Amino acid sequence: MQGIVADQINGLQLPPDPAGIYVVLASADVSSPTTGFCVASAQPHHGLGFANGSRFRYAFVGNPTRCPSVGAPQFFGNGTLLPTPNGSLAADAMANTLAHVLSTTITNPDGTGWFDRYGLQNADKCDGQFGPTYSAGNGARANLSLGQRDYLIQQNWINDRKGQCAMNTSL
Repeated sequence: MQGIVADQINGLQLPPDPAGIYVVLASADVSSPTTGFCVASAQPHHGLGFANGSRFRYAFVGNPTRCPSVGAPQFFGNGTLLPTPNGSLAADAMANTLAHVLSTTITNPDGTGWFDRYGLQNADKCDGQFGPTYSAGNGARANLSLGQRDYLIQQNWINDRKGQCAMNTSL
């Protein structure tokens, strides 16, 4: 992943931005053993790289149609694909993964930020926890409405008192 982003920065296809986060979105034919994507216990991958003498942060979001039951388990019930809020397994699952990986990249960009005694970062602690949901117009489960779209986005760890998984929807 670092090489993909570094090549784009070095080739002037992307601007260098040490404060930014470069996101690599994969198509269904991409397999990346270094990210752990399609491994049930692996969390979304993020890290650091260098280009033109400058450091950058990156995140990887795999396409769940490569391994649907692992990449998008929230949309499966008894081994059957359920409706997704926007009618696209890939896009709906990738939205959830993007929220997860951006959260961990922001709170632990260098691998020295916040994590618990088990090594779990804030979004990792709430993996697969969606809290209260409602039925979207197409019958899919959702928990967040932005504009005209519904999403099923996992909760995030709120580190207060005993801590809890929750979602702040007051955007």
